[in-house]
Amino acid sequence: MTVRELREKYLAFFESKGHQRFPSAPLVPIDVTGRLDESLLFTGAGMVQFKPFFRGIAKPDHPRLITVQKCVRTGDIEAVGDPNHLTFFEMLGNFSFGDYFKAQAISFSWEFLTSPEWLGLDKNRLAFTVFEEDDESFVEWERWLIASEVDPSTRIFRLDEETNYWPAGSFSKGPPGPCGPNSEMFFWLSNDEPPPSANYTRDDFVRDEAAGKWLEIWNDVFIQFEWQGHLKNSERQSEGWAKDAMPPLPFNSVDTGMGLDRTAATINGLKSVYQTDAFLPIFQKLAEISVQSSSPAGSVGERANTEAAPTHVLLQAMAQGLIPDNEPIVRAGRIIADHIRTAVFCIADGVLPSNTGRGYVLRRLIRRAVLKGQRVLGFQELFLYRVYEAVAETMGHHYTELRERRDVIIETLRNEEALFRRTLNAGTAMLQGEMERLRGKAIPGDLAFRLYDTFGFPLEVTQELAEEAGLTVDLEGFELELKEAQDRSRAVGAGGSVYAGVAIMFDFGGGPTPTDFAGYTETETDATIVGALPMPKEPGTEDGPTMVIALDVTPFYAASGGQVSDTGVIKGEGFELKVIDVGKEQGVYVHYVEVGPNDPAPADLFGKRVRAVVDKKRRAEIRRNHTATHLLHAALRDVLGAHVTQAGSYVGPDRLRFDFTHGKGMSPDELSRVEHIVNEKVLDNRPVVTYVDIPVADAKAMGAMALFGEKYGDRVRVVQVGDEPPEDCTSFSRELCGGTHVRSTGEIGLFKILSEGSAASGVRRIEAITGEGAYQWVVDLNKRVAETAAALKSNPHELTRAVKALQDTVSEERKRREKAEQALVRGEGGGGSGGASEQKEVGPVKLWTPKYDDVDQKIVASAVDDAINGQPTLVAVAALRTNGKVTFICKVGSEAQAKGAHAGNLVSAVAKVAGGGGGGRPDFATAGGKQPEKVDEALAAAEGVLKQMVGGQ
Repeated sequence: MTVRELREKYLAFFESKGHQRFPSAPLVPIDVTGRLDESLLFTGAGMVQFKPFFRGIAKPDHPRLITVQKCVRTGDIEAVGDPNHLTFFEMLGNFSFGDYFKAQAISFSWEFLTSPEWLGLDKNRLAFTVFEEDDESFVEWERWLIASEVDPSTRIFRLDEETNYWPAGSFSKGPPGPCGPNSEMFFWLSNDEPPPSANYTRDDFVRDEAAGKWLEIWNDVFIQFEWQGHLKNSERQSEGWAKDAMPPLPFNSVDTGMGLDRTAATINGLKSVYQTDAFLPIFQKLAEISVQSSSPAGSVGERANTEAAPTHVLLQAMAQGLIPDNEPIVRAGRIIADHIRTAVFCIADGVLPSNTGRGYVLRRLIRRAVLKGQRVLGFQELFLYRVYEAVAETMGHHYTELRERRDVIIETLRNEEALFRRTLNAGTAMLQGEMERLRGKAIPGDLAFRLYDTFGFPLEVTQELAEEAGLTVDLEGFELELKEAQDRSRAVGAGGSVYAGVAIMFDFGGGPTPTDFAGYTETETDATIVGALPMPKEPGTEDGPTMVIALDVTPFYAASGGQVSDTGVIKGEGFELKVIDVGKEQGVYVHYVEVGPNDPAPADLFGKRVRAVVDKKRRAEIRRNHTATHLLHAALRDVLGAHVTQAGSYVGPDRLRFDFTHGKGMSPDELSRVEHIVNEKVLDNRPVVTYVDIPVADAKAMGAMALFGEKYGDRVRVVQVGDEPPEDCTSFSRELCGGTHVRSTGEIGLFKILSEGSAASGVRRIEAITGEGAYQWVVDLNKRVAETAAALKSNPHELTRAVKALQDTVSEERKRREKAEQALVRGEGGGGSGGASEQKEVGPVKLWTPKYDDVDQKIVASAVDDAINGQPTLVAVAALRTNGKVTFICKVGSEAQAKGAHAGNLVSAVAKVAGGGGGGRPDFATAGGKQPEKVDEALAAAEGVLKQMVGGQ
């Protein structure tokens, strides 16, 4: 059975049991209400998006749902490459919210696993674990096993909360939130006979599972309690929680998860998830790349087995579902296959490589894959982006975003690998330099960690290069540095939970009622205050909101999708509250307001009728900038290519900022073309048409772009520039967007790009202005041009000629000054001979110590060079005073150097006299001093220092 067939069979089974299909959430953990779950880096389970359903904060359209959830977990990243560990995987899940519970869930699981119509697994090769206090689950499994004539005592095992409670350990340790026992299902993988039907204990099961004989394939979680508690130490969250109570939830829920890859391997009798059809095309692509690579496999593979078959042959065997007898090649191939899948899915969901958060995890995975390809498989050219097609081949039919975002995925992979290869070269050069300096000593742990943490330089590369140089690495020191970094990271994230991040500021009783947003068509409305709370000041601050207010209807836009919130006032009888910010939480618009001394207290505001008024001028400026970002996005794709995708934005009243995926800086010509296209569309005064509440599938069929990393509901809002009908995909711009926009592009006025630069690896940033801001920019520019022209005694139209004339004049003056300085220096030095009359005999060498004031340092250095030429026994120490400081320049002839003269040591000693220091090579060195008044004393000291060096009398 293929992975695709298993995926569809699971969905079909639960549809037959009354479940509705629900789409996978993105890997960026956004729940069903559209809220980002700050407690998690990635979506790591099917239940993540359903937290509001489990809590009762939101209600699903149907109490039974089924999903195929794309997941990323990186806790066992170092284990990837073994038979079963993955960072990216698919989780099959069935969910019940207040409908069926343990008995029905276990019945479904048993039927799907064992019925010949579905998976038809051997009942004798199945085992089940339950929470040690969960008698109900034990009885249900026991019932099915007895009916199948399997001894339950050797197939059901009670385990503790660390393995059979969700979240792990939460029965006693928290954190607060919904929780419950779970029951895990295992399949016997070993070629040995399944365990005997008698005398097989829990300890035997735990031992065999650790040995890899039992493989977990499914987990039923029964959410039934609300864990309540408090922090043991509010100042040190890492100390954990103390339990207060664990009352039942208002309703029981079921959350299950079956690993698609593991189950596919199990039912096909495979030894590894990497033998399933989901991975074979990836290995085939790696084999093709290996054939085309002119370089042999790296040293790791060669040392492991010098008589191994060529790398491409081994990869070809893996592409046929075999496991070759070459552990380094097999492991490298598996790591690349896993990491490229994770990378492709992350990029498709809007995660881009960076040095923090999700981007850091993505960068680390890409670099591990590149490293294995380069050093083990011998891929010396960029290769990772070429493997994308194999991932799209196996997964793109179900996850259409892989095809839709092909260009940006390929471009990001290509750019990131190129960046890492440069980093790898630089890190290697640095390490080799350090190894030369260490002269046979072990490489310190802090150096190995600095290479790892700062340069992304893997420890295994450091170890390999050290071994080649006959050195070792202080692994204990490295681990200590790594642990300290991990402890700092955990401290930052302490207190997080898979159920954290869902809260509402107002207690509406029975759940929040979403605010009616009227701001798309109105800038002021009548409303009723339905919630008001005081908001304490942040310690040490004076400014900021003093109250938060909820209205039943509002014209105020809440900050979202890069667009800032509206500001304005809320007016009532006898009071006026200044709105300084607006947020949105679970559909409720929260207005942050400033309250005056005579305004009502929060408790007195409930039920008050008010007039909510948006700052119209500011709203108009924001609208201009927002529509301009849509035009800019389309223009960038026209000029640079379809790989350009939005990677972040800021839309405010003062400016717009637009981040987009592109691997290199834009040329002046490209920027000019983009700016011209946008202004051309503005002058066309095209209508901006909005399609409201249309199915997301219809929106995509219209050609509407879904913005990078955003989650959309079943029905969406489409903003289109141009009045073509929806079925006509020729409009200049058509995007899914919830922001506010102008009615026609002519309202934008002038569009002006201010800057273009790097925002992150593979991401560029443009900042621009529109409307009144752009007009004021032109006015200010004209003013500066006029002032500059006046200063040059020219007019604005002749400014370029005047500036060029000034540059020519300055250049001529510089040349004249340099000639004068050279004449001065040459005269001081006796025509470049080193001032024979001023040279002193110091033993077997001669010393020349000229001094200069306010002369170009290059000219002095040149004079010193000229003096030494032809006089191999001469030592020159020149002093240059300028800008209240002194610079010493020392040059030593070849014979003087042979006699013991050392420029670096000599100039260092001289500079100390003038309150400075420095040094350098034996033949040439410079130094500085802070006390130019001591220059004569410093030069006089040169003779004594030189005598000690050459043994002069």
